[in-house]
Amino acid sequence: MTENQRIKIIRKFLGMTQVDFGASIGLTQAGYSDIERGKNNVSGKIKIMLKQVHQVNLAWLESGDGEMIDTFIPTKGWSPEKLADDQKQIENLKLEIDRLNAENKLYRDLLDSKLKMIATLEERFGKE
Repeated sequence: MTENQRIKIIRKFLGMTQVDFGASIGLTQAGYSDIERGKNNVSGKIKIMLKQVHQVNLAWLESGDGEMIDTFIPTKGWSPEKLADDQKQIENLKLEIDRLNAENKLYRDLLDSKLKMIATLEERFGKE
Protein backbone atom coordinates (compact mmCIF):
# COMPACT_ATOMS: atom_id res chain seq x y z
CA MET A 1 0.00 0.00 0.00
CA THR A 2 1.31 3.47 -0.86
CA GLU A 3 1.37 6.66 1.19
CA ASN A 4 -1.25 8.02 -1.20
CA GLN A 5 -3.57 5.11 -0.41
CA ARG A 6 -2.95 5.48 3.32
CA ILE A 7 -3.74 9.20 3.28
CA LYS A 8 -7.16 8.37 1.81
CA ILE A 9 -7.71 5.86 4.63
CA ILE A 10 -6.88 8.58 7.16
CA ARG A 11 -9.35 11.00 5.59
CA LYS A 12 -12.13 8.41 5.55
CA PHE A 13 -11.31 7.34 9.12
CA LEU A 14 -11.74 10.97 10.20
CA GLY A 15 -15.02 11.19 8.27
CA MET A 16 -13.90 14.22 6.28
CA THR A 17 -14.53 15.29 2.71
CA GLN A 18 -11.62 15.97 0.36
CA VAL A 19 -12.45 19.69 0.62
CA ASP A 20 -12.33 19.75 4.43
CA PHE A 21 -9.39 17.40 4.83
CA GLY A 22 -7.37 19.20 2.16
CA ALA A 23 -8.09 22.56 3.78
CA SER A 24 -7.02 21.22 7.18
CA ILE A 25 -3.53 20.53 5.80
CA GLY A 26 -3.26 23.61 3.61
CA LEU A 27 -4.39 22.17 0.27
CA THR A 28 -7.20 22.84 -2.15
CA GLN A 29 -9.58 20.00 -2.96
CA ALA A 30 -7.89 19.59 -6.36
CA GLY A 31 -4.41 19.52 -4.81
CA TYR A 32 -5.49 16.98 -2.24
CA SER A 33 -7.31 14.89 -4.85
CA ASP A 34 -4.08 14.70 -6.88
CA ILE A 35 -2.37 13.15 -3.85
CA GLU A 36 -5.13 10.60 -3.26
CA ARG A 37 -5.07 9.59 -6.93
CA GLY A 38 -1.27 9.19 -6.85
CA LYS A 39 -0.66 12.04 -9.29
CA ASN A 40 1.43 13.83 -6.65
CA ASN A 41 3.42 12.36 -3.77
CA VAL A 42 2.92 13.17 -0.11
CA SER A 43 5.52 15.88 0.53
CA GLY A 44 7.45 16.42 3.74
CA LYS A 45 5.44 19.57 4.39
CA ILE A 46 2.17 17.65 4.08
CA LYS A 47 3.51 14.97 6.42
CA ILE A 48 4.32 17.63 9.01
CA MET A 49 0.80 19.03 8.70
CA LEU A 50 -0.73 15.54 9.01
CA LYS A 51 1.31 14.99 12.18
CA GLN A 52 0.46 18.41 13.65
CA VAL A 53 -3.20 18.65 12.74
CA HIS A 54 -4.38 15.03 12.82
CA GLN A 55 -1.68 13.33 14.97
CA VAL A 56 -0.91 10.90 12.13
CA ASN A 57 1.81 8.37 12.91
CA LEU A 58 4.31 9.02 10.10
CA ALA A 59 5.77 5.52 10.42
CA TRP A 60 2.34 4.15 9.61
CA LEU A 61 1.87 6.60 6.74
CA GLU A 62 5.25 5.73 5.20
CA SER A 63 5.39 1.98 5.79
CA GLY A 64 2.23 0.77 7.48
CA ASP A 65 4.08 0.10 10.74
CA GLY A 66 2.38 0.87 14.04
CA GLU A 67 -0.93 2.61 14.64
CA MET A 68 -2.45 5.07 12.20
CA ILE A 69 -2.90 7.78 14.84
CA ASP A 70 -0.21 8.63 17.40
CA THR A 71 -1.31 8.19 20.97
CA PHE A 72 1.46 10.51 22.19
CA ILE A 73 0.54 14.13 21.69
CA PRO A 74 3.32 16.48 22.82
CA THR A 75 2.16 19.45 24.82
CA LYS A 76 4.95 21.18 26.70
CA GLY A 77 7.58 22.96 24.62
CA TRP A 78 6.06 21.83 21.33
CA SER A 79 5.16 24.07 18.43
CA PRO A 80 4.87 23.78 14.65
CA GLU A 81 8.04 25.85 14.35
CA LYS A 82 9.91 23.50 16.71
CA LEU A 83 8.77 20.50 14.69
CA ALA A 84 9.89 22.15 11.44
CA ASP A 85 13.26 23.01 13.03
CA ASP A 86 13.66 19.42 14.26
CA GLN A 87 12.83 18.08 10.79
CA LYS A 88 15.43 20.41 9.26
CA GLN A 89 18.02 19.26 11.81
CA ILE A 90 17.24 15.62 11.01
CA GLU A 91 17.74 16.28 7.29
CA ASN A 92 21.04 18.06 7.99
CA LEU A 93 22.23 15.15 10.14
CA LYS A 94 21.33 12.67 7.38
CA LEU A 95 23.35 14.74 4.91
CA GLU A 96 26.29 14.82 7.34
CA ILE A 97 26.11 11.03 7.74
CA ASP A 98 26.15 10.61 3.95
CA ARG A 99 29.17 12.92 3.69
CA LEU A 100 31.02 11.07 6.44
CA ASN A 101 30.25 7.69 4.86
CA ALA A 102 31.69 8.93 1.56
CA GLU A 103 34.78 10.28 3.35
CA ASN A 104 35.16 6.98 5.21
CA LYS A 105 35.08 5.10 1.88
CA LEU A 106 37.83 7.35 0.51
CA TYR A 107 40.02 6.61 3.54
CA ARG A 108 39.38 2.87 3.21
CA ASP A 109 40.32 3.00 -0.47
CA LEU A 110 43.47 4.93 0.42
CA LEU A 111 44.32 2.38 3.11
CA ASP A 112 43.83 -0.50 0.65
CA SER A 113 46.11 1.26 -1.82
CA LYS A 114 48.83 1.73 0.82
CA LEU A 115 48.55 -1.90 1.93
CA LYS A 116 48.98 -3.05 -1.67
CA MET A 117 52.00 -0.77 -2.03
CA ILE A 118 53.53 -2.24 1.13
CA ALA A 119 52.91 -5.79 -0.10
CA THR A 120 54.53 -4.96 -3.44
CA LEU A 121 57.56 -3.40 -1.75
CA GLU A 122 57.89 -6.36 0.63
CA GLU A 123 57.84 -8.76 -2.33
CA ARG A 124 60.58 -6.76 -4.05
CA PHE A 125 62.63 -6.50 -0.87
CA GLY A 126 62.26 -10.21 -0.18
CA LYS A 127 63.43 -11.10 -3.71
CA GLU A 128 66.69 -9.18 -3.55
